[in-house]
Amino acid sequence: MKKKDLIEQLVSEIETGKVKTLGIYGHGASGKSTFAQELYQELDSQKVNLLETDPYITSGRHLVVPKETPDQKVTACLPVAHELASLQRDILALQAGMDILTIEEPWKASEILSGEKTILIVEGMSVGFLPKELFDKTICFYTDEETELKRRLARDTTVRKSKASFVRETHQIRRGQYRRYYQETEKEADVLINQSQNQFKIENDY
Repeated sequence: MKKKDLIEQLVSEIETGKVKTLGIYGHGASGKSTFAQELYQELDSQKVNLLETDPYITSGRHLVVPKETPDQKVTACLPVAHELASLQRDILALQAGMDILTIEEPWKASEILSGEKTILIVEGMSVGFLPKELFDKTICFYTDEETELKRRLARDTTVRKSKASFVRETHQIRRGQYRRYYQETEKEADVLINQSQNQFKIENDY
């Protein structure tokens, strides 16, 4: 199945009411945000909220460094780096028909998501650590190391204003924590997609 075919299938499931809350997750630079935006563009924006979870990753990560490794960089692959209770509260609020105010980020202003919209797409790494009962369907993306580094360099040095040297220096730390803490969340997804080397390969039954 190609990306276009999957998007068409999801649009059909959403428009017929089979899927009302969709979770999209994966490690950094796996392609999840691009896919979520492409799907969102195919849907009626008057009926759909897109909740991005990056703002729920704590900025004070030095506060949650594991005691056994005090000098370790804390990445978003660690569950303790996420404000999961707050995120779950906001998802449940939207599902219950209440509005929420999103968290402002340096690259995106805060906005109101309307509880009157019946469809919710939740996108970001945090989704991997949330109870799957919150979602009607979950989709997870991953890539190989080379692809992740290439995408990080392109994104983080422009959108997030990081230095290329910093992205390269922390790459192995990210991949190590991904393998230890995050990779196991992939098996819980309804749909697992490999986007290494510009491919789009669904690796489980759909």
